Amino acid sequence: MLVAQRRAVETADDYVADVLDELGTPVAADAETVPEGLVGVASDGRELDSLMYGAVITAKGRVAKGLGVAQAWESGLTALIQRVQTQVADAARASTALSIAARPGVGYVRMLNPPSCARCAVLAGKFYRYNRGFPRHPGCDCRHIPARENDADDLRTDPNEYFNSLSTEQQDTLFTKSGAEAIRLGADVSQVVNARRDMSTDSLNVAGWIPKGRLTRTEVYGQRLATTTEGVTRRGAAYRAMSQAGYARRQTDVRNGRRYFQAKAPRLMPEALLEIAEGRDDALRLLKLYGYLT
Repeated sequence: MLVAQRRAVETADDYVADVLDELGTPVAADAETVPEGLVGVASDGRELDSLMYGAVITAKGRVAKGLGVAQAWESGLTALIQRVQTQVADAARASTALSIAARPGVGYVRMLNPPSCARCAVLAGKFYRYNRGFPRHPGCDCRHIPARENDADDLRTDPNEYFNSLSTEQQDTLFTKSGAEAIRLGADVSQVVNARRDMSTDSLNVAGWIPKGRLTRTEVYGQRLATTTEGVTRRGAAYRAMSQAGYARRQTDVRNGRRYFQAKAPRLMPEALLEIAEGRDDALRLLKLYGYLT
């Protein structure tokens, strides 16, 4: 593990310099980085051994819950592999971030390492300043592209090109069947994926956006349909689309007495819209009405 981390960090300076040269925007570093301090340390600052031992705790916990030894061992091994992958990738990202910070005017663009999840896909190609954190989840293997802007024009930095590069089965798996179908009909990838952050669900995970349980349905227009609150305030795409149909109202925030605008009708999830649509034309109309399609 230490060897893997060391190899991941030792080439960061050369990598950043080579990428900037390739993009035609070379920038000399103002300071020399010392990435060796990242070796042997977990992403959260604890000793690496402590994090790795968590896989043993995972396996023992499965045994305590009644799983067989083989199943418990497999779950522990899976947890260990995920930890190793995440820590090696995080060490590489951290060392790259150090090298980027040492160069004035340089930030980074997020690059996918396919196959990538839907949440990573919608961030592909986004430019971040040198001091912005790298949004990732356990097991994420996305990379930095050091740059002044998004000069890396390929599928790894474009959500739509990435989606189109996948097979129908892969699209359904990574973006859900209904979400993928909505995107294939022309819906915006970001709107479809981000809608799931605030969709109606019985519980959320610790990150606050991935549904821990099944998607729940609420009573809407006499039917039980899946809804979301993503994008329904005045600055949101859903609000702008829904307000044209008269689905918006002014309200008063009781916390400070200020006026604010919010859609008065619930925003339906893509799966709900495809469920109630009476054919393709109606599906396109509904996707546009709720801000998924422009």
